[in-house]
Amino acid sequence: MFSCAATKMKAVVSFIHDRAGQRSKSSIGSFMATSELSPIDRHLAALLQRIASNQSSELEIAAQLVSRFQADGHVCLPLGEITAGTLVAAGISHSVPAREMWIRKLRESGVVGRPDEFKPLILDEAGRLYLQRYWAYEVDVARDISNRLRTKQSVEEVSIKQQLEKLFTQESKLQKLAAIVAATSNLCLISGAPGTGKTHTIVMICALLLALSADTEIALAAPTGKAAARLKEALARGRNSLKLPEEIAKRLPDDATTIQRLLGAMADSIKFRHTRENLLSANVVIIDEASMVDLALLSKLLDAISPQARVILVGDKDQLASVEAGSAFRDICTPGFEIGISGNQARTFEKCTGQKLTGVTSRQASIHDAVVELRENFRFAAGSGIGELSQAVNRGDAARANAILKSGKVKWRPTPSAETFEHKLRRRVFHRFKELCAQTDPSEALARLHEFVVLCALRRGPFGAETVNTLIERMLLEAGKQRTTNKYFSGQPLMIVRNDYNLELFNGDIGITLSQPDGWRVFFAGEHGGLRSFAPARLPEHETAFALTVHKSQGSEFREVLVILPAEDAPVLTRELIYTAVTRARNDVEVWANEAILEQTVNRKVRRSSGLRDSLWKDAGGK
Repeated sequence: MFSCAATKMKAVVSFIHDRAGQRSKSSIGSFMATSELSPIDRHLAALLQRIASNQSSELEIAAQLVSRFQADGHVCLPLGEITAGTLVAAGISHSVPAREMWIRKLRESGVVGRPDEFKPLILDEAGRLYLQRYWAYEVDVARDISNRLRTKQSVEEVSIKQQLEKLFTQESKLQKLAAIVAATSNLCLISGAPGTGKTHTIVMICALLLALSADTEIALAAPTGKAAARLKEALARGRNSLKLPEEIAKRLPDDATTIQRLLGAMADSIKFRHTRENLLSANVVIIDEASMVDLALLSKLLDAISPQARVILVGDKDQLASVEAGSAFRDICTPGFEIGISGNQARTFEKCTGQKLTGVTSRQASIHDAVVELRENFRFAAGSGIGELSQAVNRGDAARANAILKSGKVKWRPTPSAETFEHKLRRRVFHRFKELCAQTDPSEALARLHEFVVLCALRRGPFGAETVNTLIERMLLEAGKQRTTNKYFSGQPLMIVRNDYNLELFNGDIGITLSQPDGWRVFFAGEHGGLRSFAPARLPEHETAFALTVHKSQGSEFREVLVILPAEDAPVLTRELIYTAVTRARNDVEVWANEAILEQTVNRKVRRSSGLRDSLWKDAGGK
């Protein structure tokens, strides 16, 4: 009987997870700003009520909300923080249960387990309710990280000191610290804003690890093909421009791939070829743009890496989190207070360099020794508009952000009315995209794609990316650009939105459409500076990309960026979104936003509910 019940429970858990994975993701930004229940949310709650030994309205509410929260990017449902407003937004016509009563009813239901039980829902001691699979992901990530923190690499500090003196001749102290942590530990997390030299640091870490051991095998990956391509370009630049010893330069990895490809993604499956039973061969795994990695993928990645291997995660903890559930990189790097430099880091740094570090904190947790934040910005000068604006936004200083926009340090104008939007958009962007469409050389056209882009906060609506792309297409067509089969025209940028592993085209890759003697071709950057081209009909799912959502722009850089916020507030408008948008620009950024909307956006901070931060930082008193 027990075996039958356990088998049935396992089947229910699997069914719930599969159904939850079929839902469409909403674009909810701030914590507790949940969206309305979907049919799947209601269906899952009804299923749990049917199999529960004790049914209750408390179980129904909790099941609906935990499903909805997971779709909105949260890993769990914090019962103690649910308000009447949460229920109203979700369309639930009940009052919020008293916390003690709520927990008791859930415990009595038979479908809600404790952390050591296998039930469809798991309720931990802090009152966080999880779908069972996401509880398992979080536990697996926390356990893997804790195990790696307890294991140190056996590298002599004198050897590190010798190689640092040879290789790190111009790098900052914090870049050196990052390399030392990467060399001495099985886990290293490097966070930094755009321009702080993260990719350069990756190249130098590779050089150091190769110099320290002839057996070093490095795998580099990123969440998207676009981010992987940028990492590959950084490696090529490092090999050609940095004054590395020849024997090190020739051993630098020359490839970077997507995480899915690294793990061996299988068609029509959420499983990978590489798991804990079939580990990756690399003894160093470096992941760039780690803030884009969701909890489930991070769990599977860590699972496939040898416990003795080095794991190095690099990203920007302040950027937008992953589209799927979780904000794992931010949770790991951010305890809820200014972390500074740990005492162990400072002591090891002094032994390896003979130098002292400032900003050492007395607060301490094991994870602290693995986290390094790069703070010196090599791209934006102290008084630059982009630098000042991004810092003000990141601090949540809306008044300062508006003042910078008004000062002229950054170009700014209020969001046009719906009636005048097309006219003002034409005046601002038409000449830029007309120049793009006039290109006939594929390499030059692809290079120009990185010169200018429009970034929209929303996908749909009068100020969303879909509308802006339609308006720009119409402008260009009226100027004489000819479509073929009512879909393509010369100079049209296309973004891939679904991975195709056979063609090696990945979500986020952008190509340019050009007329060729044999018909229309879409050109993409290839390896070693080459080009790849495809007939449009061969491409996986794609869309026009004159304008991108801010989410889609992650992992990219452009010389000049136009950021468009809508005229009305929306939950997706968050501090992290505007920060990410502004920092996509290398040289110039222009912001279209009303003062009140910008203020609300800067004041609204994303917080995704999970227990990962508490698990890793509890010894240091983080929140």
